[in-house]
Amino acid sequence: MTDIDKLRMLLPHWIAHNTEHAAEFGAWIERVRGIGQTHVVEHLEAAIQNMDAANRDLQAALGYLGGASDVSDPNHLHADHDHSH
Repeated sequence: MTDIDKLRMLLPHWIAHNTEHAAEFGAWIERVRGIGQTHVVEHLEAAIQNMDAANRDLQAALGYLGGASDVSDPNHLHADHDHSH
């Protein structure tokens, strides 16, 4: 397997992982908003925006490598990852 082949496999995993974390950030936004932590909310919202921007770049890279340019199912490669959250 070449490095390009491996990267073509890793990029969807990274995108899915980022998507999961962004969703988790969103859940925490609702929790901390309820206790008045507006500055924390602002930073978590910024983190989600940055994660979305990173995913757009990762998807573009994947497109250039001949992979799917839109990874719409974040779970399709994530079921067998070997790290905890």
